[in-house]
Amino acid sequence: MLSRPSPIQAMTEENSAQLWDTFRTGDAQALATLFEAYYDALYNYGLKLTGDEELVKDCIQNLFQKLWRRREGLRSVEVVKAYLFKALRRHLGDETKLLRQHRHLLPAYSDSFEVTYSHEEFLITQQRDEEQRTRLLAALNQLSRRQREALYLKFFDGFSYERIAEVMSLNIQSVRNLVFNALKAVRKVLLVTVTLFYLLCG
Repeated sequence: MLSRPSPIQAMTEENSAQLWDTFRTGDAQALATLFEAYYDALYNYGLKLTGDEELVKDCIQNLFQKLWRRREGLRSVEVVKAYLFKALRRHLGDETKLLRQHRHLLPAYSDSFEVTYSHEEFLITQQRDEEQRTRLLAALNQLSRRQREALYLKFFDGFSYERIAEVMSLNIQSVRNLVFNALKAVRKVLLVTVTLFYLLCG
């Protein structure tokens, strides 16, 4: 079983695609390098989807083991990170449904995961004023589940609209709409909050 790796420098899309093709020929070290490169990003994304640390760790391990077993039937991939995110998302969904059906430990599975933001991440790290930080956090977490996930993939993981569409199994225009409407809603909430503040304190 693969162990949690130490962080390594992020690789380029071209390098990861080359490693992917090398792994498909049977090079176990190439797959291990991809595991090391993307483990932290996959782990953080998985936690956003489920909040269950052990389930996320198990699913990442299982995902890479499955990739190794099925390597000969895999195709070339243009953006490995997006492929892995989509695969992990699907795997977590399947495992969540199984746990709900057989152990009754988790709430009903939904295709839209419960992504939430904390003070330690996303744009909030750029806000110095504590009150601003709190307002921004509240605004983000008032968004729909899909909006929160799309924003996370766009701004925290740096995916293009095309890759977000791939990960979330949506068309590109739907993703653009999600991000646009999410940012519009955040701006509106923050504007209303600021306006009320000045009305009450003026």
